[in-house]
Parts: sequence; C-alpha cells; structure tokens
Amino acid sequence: MFIQHTKLKSLNVPAEKITHLHVASSSVQLAFSSYPPQLCQAYLLQISGGNKVLIVVAFYLEESQSSIFFVPKFGELPAEEAAAVYEEGYNFVESMGFVLTESDYHLLSEQKKKSYWAALPICKLPKVQPDKLSTVTTKEDEELRKLRLCSLESLGRMFASL
Repeated sequence: MFIQHTKLKSLNVPAEKITHLHVASSSVQLAFSSYPPQLCQAYLLQISGGNKVLIVVAFYLEESQSSIFFVPKFGELPAEEAAAVYEEGYNFVESMGFVLTESDYHLLSEQKKKSYWAALPICKLPKVQPDKLSTVTTKEDEELRKLRLCSLESLGRMFASL
C-alpha cells in the first residue's frame, strides 16, 4: 500500500542511487487534493542505498508544475523485498490509467544518468505552492472546496488500496 508523502516536494537524490525507473508514455488527467484537475506525468522508481531500498511513485502535475510523491506505508525495505513492492507500485500507477514503460535508465552511462535524472521535472522544486492555487470567494465555494478535498482524499485512499 502506498501513501502520499506530503512533505516531499522534489527528489534531491544522486542519480547513481536510482536503480530502476519506469516512465509513463503519456499524460493522464488526475485530481489531487489542493490542486485543480490537470494532466499529470507518472514515474515509478527504485532508490537503493546499502541493503535498503525505497520505492517511489511520483506524479508531476503539468499545470501546477509541482510533484506529488507516494511511498510504501512501511517506508524503506530490504533489497530482497524490493521486486514485489516495485510490482505493487507498478500496478498502483497503471490503475490510474497510465501505461508505464521501462526507461532503460539502469543501462545508461554514469554521465548520461546524471543528465537524464537532472532533466526530470520530479527533481525540480515546485514553481507554485498548492495553497496559493485556490482562492475562496464565497461560503458556497468554501463548502464545495471542502467536499472536493474530502472526495479526492477518499479517492486517493481507494486507489492506494487497489
């Protein structure tokens, strides 16, 4: 089960720590809490350090120019358990309508890995903060916003449980 990591805004990880990277072949429109519905790109990656591994699902929101990250509920895991959790992450992303493709990142030279990794939008800080995106003008708008947030959070939990 993957949960949203609300504190993480970008991936500041050295390129050599990324051992697997799948990228969505096209964008899909999604709605996340605190953001308007918009086209998103999806990434699934494995970050390795020592004998611990972290699987990360990342969504880049194109209009907001921000990233949202999901990690396994239990966080880092031993390397021998990584394949099963990576497969779970793969299914999680594809359940949202994305088609993931292998980037062959692990086959690139160290220099090409660095340039490829640095160019990904999930490695950059967001240009717009989510709390600055929405402005509430009336009491009715505020009620609708609260209902929308509740629905989106519920939908996110439902997708995460699949």
